[in-house]
This record gives sequence, C-alpha cells and structure tokens, in this order.
Amino acid sequence: MSNITLQNQTAYPAQFTVKKGEQVVVSLPALESGQSVSIPTTDIYEVVASTVIDGNTYSSAPMTVTGATGFLAQVIQVYNQGTYVFDVQEVPSTASNQLQFQSTWRDTVTFTIQKDGKPLQSVVCTDAFNMQTVTLSDTYSFQAIINGVTTATQYSGNSNATCVAVNDTTLRDRGYYTLRLV
Repeated sequence: MSNITLQNQTAYPAQFTVKKGEQVVVSLPALESGQSVSIPTTDIYEVVASTVIDGNTYSSAPMTVTGATGFLAQVIQVYNQGTYVFDVQEVPSTASNQLQFQSTWRDTVTFTIQKDGKPLQSVVCTDAFNMQTVTLSDTYSFQAIINGVTTATQYSGNSNATCVAVNDTTLRDRGYYTLRLV
C-alpha cells in the first residue's frame, strides 16, 4: 500500500492540503512543529449529497467511489404518499478522468467527497442540469499554510512521496517557508 508522508520542520504549525488532480485527498488539522504523519493513498472515497426541501435538509446515503464516476441527484415526487424522496444515483462519467456531479433539482445540491467519514471537499450544483466536475490525475500537488503564509505548490507523481515543510532561508532572511519533496 502507498502512503503520503507529511512532516513539519518549521517552528509553527503547518496545515497541509494534498490533491490528486483537482480532488483533495488529504486535508488535516495542522501538524505541530516536529510532527509527521503518513496517510494511505487509496483511491476509495465516499460521496454524500444534501439539499433543502421545504425547510428540511435531506441527505443521501454514502456512495463508494473509485475513479471516474458520475452522480445525479433528483427530487422524486411520491404522489400517493404526499412526499418527496431525495435520490442520488451513480451514473457513468462521460470523461475517463473526471468525477461529475449534476442535479435535476431546482435548488442547490451539495456533494461532499469524504474519506473514512471525514469531509475532504464539497462540490456545489446551484442549477439544475449544470454539471460540475473534479478532474482526476496521477499527479499529486502539495501545499501548506504555515504561520498564515501559504507555500508555493509542489508536484509529484509518486504515491509514496514525503513532503517536508521547512524554513526557506535561501533567498530571504526569515519568515518564508517551502515544501521539499523527498
């Protein structure tokens, strides 16, 4: 199994975000100075959709997703019961490198991508039939916020990469940070 390892070698907490293409795969609370963590890089996630109908929030059951997939949210009238059902179905993606999200409902539907029950990313469909996409890739991007400063993004195709947050003293006196991939 592959693991992304994140290390903080600065004097301040570092909040890392790792994406694979446009999909967030790691978003953690800040790592304190001197801490490190390894995160498995499996491609299994869950999607949960939610919307508001007549002042009530409706949520779908979690749907497992691996790779390019489409999701369609619908509000279905159950006439003989006088109710509505919020239904989300998995549909084929029209692109081999995208998660695709769409809705037939007139109001906002939020699709939440999560891993192990923890939300990583939200995709919002504000209009019916207006598809939103998240592009998938084999390239990981790494970024961190350290002492209020967002680092430059670093990229790697290695699913076992180690990303280390360090003080950047090469060009500046102090207060700058960089990420090093090893």
